Amino acid sequence: MLVSLGVALAEDAADEEKVDSGTMDLQTIIEGSLYTADQSITGTGFANIYNNLVVVDPDDKSQVLNLKILTSGTGAYSHESYVYVQNNSVTTLSGDYESSNHNITVKDDTSAVYSPVNLQFPGSFRAKTIKSLWKDQTYTKNYAGMISMDSLFDYAKMLHKNSTTIMYSDDHTYRAYLAATNSTAASSMNIDSKFDGSAHLGVTLADVSGDISDVSGDISGIPKSKANSNVLMDEDYKGSFNLTKKMNVILEKTTDYGYYEANTDGSNGDYPWLPCACNAGWDDMAIHDQRYHSAKDFFDCTTCLPPGPCKN
Repeated sequence: MLVSLGVALAEDAADEEKVDSGTMDLQTIIEGSLYTADQSITGTGFANIYNNLVVVDPDDKSQVLNLKILTSGTGAYSHESYVYVQNNSVTTLSGDYESSNHNITVKDDTSAVYSPVNLQFPGSFRAKTIKSLWKDQTYTKNYAGMISMDSLFDYAKMLHKNSTTIMYSDDHTYRAYLAATNSTAASSMNIDSKFDGSAHLGVTLADVSGDISDVSGDISGIPKSKANSNVLMDEDYKGSFNLTKKMNVILEKTTDYGYYEANTDGSNGDYPWLPCACNAGWDDMAIHDQRYHSAKDFFDCTTCLPPGPCKN
């Protein structure tokens, strides 16, 4: 699907020579898709819902992001949701990849109370009473970040849930993320719920160290990806609970080219503007870092890694 096409024309003879020699790209192509949906439903009866939202690599059609929603049950049901799916890739006329933007966002407000349902049909046909406890599941896989998240409410007599799920990546594959100079992949799932039944919450974040030349970019193609997980969360509840959970995984790769200059002590190096040690603050700074600043009382070290307040 071609969304937009831009053309830049040579304005003078010098530009024309660049075009002839192949040193200037005249076109930038933005290709992709955008899907949005707003839904609101209220009623009593039987509901069975299945949504499969997928963002794919435009080259080989492999999955980049995948979010599945499954809901079913009988009784009183109220649901409002917003869905946003973006798959966007930018390339030059020569076919060189420039950037991409993959995003899936789902906001969901659901209330369900179980009760048996009798469906009446005209004529002599009679149907048995339908009895189905409520089930509500949101399952995500961020292949570019190798992040999986799962929230499942099952066998629920009552469920009230408000959730926001967001997935993002600016690369097609995990291998591309590792090879990029600057790249971000992220998944988050925020849940505020009250239920009478069972619930399961799970998160897996896998990583691969060493040579990545044989990595296909698909999480299933990475040997022992589950065994190599450096984040593994598995929680189960059964009964009546109020449950609030905020899960957020961000993989960010940045390259700091630095600004190297001679320090006041004569050495060369690159150091941050606020190089506090996050345990004492201003008093822990080298003397040449304290010079030429008038904001001594501002240094609270909350921007340090890891974040933490100063003790002084």
